[in-house]
Amino acid sequence: MTKKVLIVSDLDGTLLNFKTFDFSPILPFILELNNRGVQLVLNSSKCESEILEIIQKFGFKLPYITENGSAIYIPKSILPKQPKESFDLGENWVIKVGVTREIINKTIRHNNFKKFMKYILFLKNMTHLQKSYYTGLKIESLERSQEKEFSEAMIWMGSNIELENFKKSLNEEGLSIVHGARLLYLTGLNTKGDGMGILIEEYRRQNFNDIEVISCGDSSNDLSMLENSDYSVVIRLPDKKNMKLKKNNNVFNSTKIAPLGWQEEIEKIPVIKEMLDIK
Repeated sequence: MTKKVLIVSDLDGTLLNFKTFDFSPILPFILELNNRGVQLVLNSSKCESEILEIIQKFGFKLPYITENGSAIYIPKSILPKQPKESFDLGENWVIKVGVTREIINKTIRHNNFKKFMKYILFLKNMTHLQKSYYTGLKIESLERSQEKEFSEAMIWMGSNIELENFKKSLNEEGLSIVHGARLLYLTGLNTKGDGMGILIEEYRRQNFNDIEVISCGDSSNDLSMLENSDYSVVIRLPDKKNMKLKKNNNVFNSTKIAPLGWQEEIEKIPVIKEMLDIK
């Protein structure tokens, strides 16, 4: 039986700088973790093509979870046995649990939701300038952000009361709204914590019963994984206080923003300190 350390991390505002999306200052640290056998897992609201662009900069293969837990991609080189309910996609096993974008859009066209539509500005309907403003992405990167399979990004322009009413109506139809660092996402009832749980279950099925899980996030859509891991790292967003968790043990709050805040707190975690011989 082999012990495994997993770092399950959000991207925007957590591993990537909130404004520039840069993580180059901590890339040597990430590579050192990988060399020591720590398994990095990316768990983001981003779609597959956006995440793959980031993975290419790492230079090594890793599992990743797309669109707030909608799909889990596991390299065959990491877990060679085919996971339950997965399908074979080239170099990866893929487990899809999310509601497709087509079904999401078909559902919200129902009469029950018409009264809420006046409060919504969908990312797909914005001008290039608006998309760049709300996402922080340069225009050349916007095309990839529109390749989502299981979610619809949006801005809410109504009251919080109306938003809660919208959420209740969506839940009755098997949909939900997830709050990211910048945008809201119409999606299924799946969460990042669900995606993380499926992946961990598969690691255990393939003889990695002794697992320590570190989760890292900055926004409310990360809570489902932050509340359900051995160690939780909360990264401070610019001009905001750290998000509060219900759990109070093994919680690490960064003073720095991403990406330096990520390394700052990961280095404090006992299992990492031991592996890297940090005093």
